[in-house]
Amino acid sequence: MRFFTGLLLVAGIIAAVAGGAVAIARAQEPASASAEALLEAAARQSAGIMSLSADFMQEKSMAVLARPMTSQGYFCLRRGSLAASAQTRGTKDHNGFESTDSLLWAYTRPLASGFIYKDGRGALWEGKPEATRPANDREAMVITAIIKNILDWISIDPDALRATYRLERPQADKPMLLLHPLRQSFFARLEVMFADDLKSVRQLTFTERNGDAVRIVFSRTSVNEPLPAPCAVLGATGSGGQ
Repeated sequence: MRFFTGLLLVAGIIAAVAGGAVAIARAQEPASASAEALLEAAARQSAGIMSLSADFMQEKSMAVLARPMTSQGYFCLRRGSLAASAQTRGTKDHNGFESTDSLLWAYTRPLASGFIYKDGRGALWEGKPEATRPANDREAMVITAIIKNILDWISIDPDALRATYRLERPQADKPMLLLHPLRQSFFARLEVMFADDLKSVRQLTFTERNGDAVRIVFSRTSVNEPLPAPCAVLGATGSGGQ
């Protein structure tokens, strides 16, 4: 139960980031030229990403807590067409994903736990990624939402983001955007700090309407490079724990 609560938090955070991919277009104030330029540049740099891995630190700050709640972990993503053969490339599962897309999301502290999406199925694990159990219907729904939104966010869609957020670039010398939702949302604003090369996100900060905040800092990010050893489970044959 504790892990599933964390899984829901991950789903909410990633869905908020990727909300532009499923939003209905509406009128909004024109974004500044500087914000537009940064968004377009990030979209160009994100094109062609086939694999991605990074460590992360997640910090939840609440007014009722003396200290933030923190957790650490890593994730690994491999797009289906990277490993697929000519016969299987482009094959979609019932959720619309490439049949060979795979993702490992792992918490290492305070508890070792996480989930795997592989071979079109989701599985949960505690202790180590190899020790998985099948996800129940509710858990599978959350995992599916996470996967879909991660893939949507990697392929940045400037038009969809403009339709969902008012964009602001507070400092022209930093690769950072503030996204203000144009419709009701659980957060008041989202701060996205890109890496210097704009190929990945370095930091996400969600500020809720009550002032509470969630900050995720990514480090040791690798784009289109061989996945590190902890991600080896994604390369193994089999059913992904099912």
